[in-house]
Amino acid sequence: MNTRFWIMRVCQLIAGRFPGPFYHVAARIARITFRLRPGLRRKLIRNMEPFAGGDAPLAERLARRCLENVCRYYVDLCSLPHRRMETFEEDHLELVHGERLAALQDAGPVVAISAHTGNAELAIQALTYRGRPFVALVEALRPAKFARYMRKLRSSTGGKFYEANFQGIRACIETLHSGGLVGFMGDRDLQGNGLCTKLSGRCVRLPRGPWEIARKTNAMVFPIFTSRVDGDRFVVYVEEPFRVRRSENEESDVAEAIERFAALLEAHLQRDPGQWAVTENFWKAHSCG
Repeated sequence: MNTRFWIMRVCQLIAGRFPGPFYHVAARIARITFRLRPGLRRKLIRNMEPFAGGDAPLAERLARRCLENVCRYYVDLCSLPHRRMETFEEDHLELVHGERLAALQDAGPVVAISAHTGNAELAIQALTYRGRPFVALVEALRPAKFARYMRKLRSSTGGKFYEANFQGIRACIETLHSGGLVGFMGDRDLQGNGLCTKLSGRCVRLPRGPWEIARKTNAMVFPIFTSRVDGDRFVVYVEEPFRVRRSENEESDVAEAIERFAALLEAHLQRDPGQWAVTENFWKAHSCG
């Protein structure tokens, strides 16, 4: 029996319909988990160290906030089948530089690249109601029954989610060729073939796949970052859209795009590190150079 599967099923029936109070419950569960799981606590604190300036108590507070946001993310997921996504942007999102989204009205493929801050996945799904079909890649989960359930849950508002494998990549390219929108996360190198770049003074691997696909399809790239304000209210930061350069040197073009994204990511992490909902030891798992 898969415990996570049944917990999510039960939560979907209850918290999914009445998410408001369960965001507070999720935060309380996170604080208890933070105390009871020292291994996880150490990983989260290490992730926050570059933003705490040597202040150990601050790193711990940021780490605890991170776990609270992770737990709230699961309330978001449970609530998806019950959301009215056509009004979610108006009711729950505050856009910063939202005027840049006007470029979505132009013909041609669009790639939205974000990071695990706030809940970019939810925000990007809401923005697809501006008239673009939406496809995204997600991390492979185990067991398979739980993975299928999570993909179905994520796809319940109209977008399509695929595992980051050959089938998923093909679906992304086909969507872009038909003028759709594809969402990627640019802060975790799940395939292990990323390029080295500097992030917060450390050398880490960031994924190359999103940028190779954006370059191949000449898609307009929208870097989008989110911060959770409270419960299911978010601020969405829309950075300047751009295209990946297409010179004779593909490796250089991709590296340039990754460096540009890393600079944006670092600025948002410095602004509010506790929004970064990454539970692995990021600096160790993605270290390079």
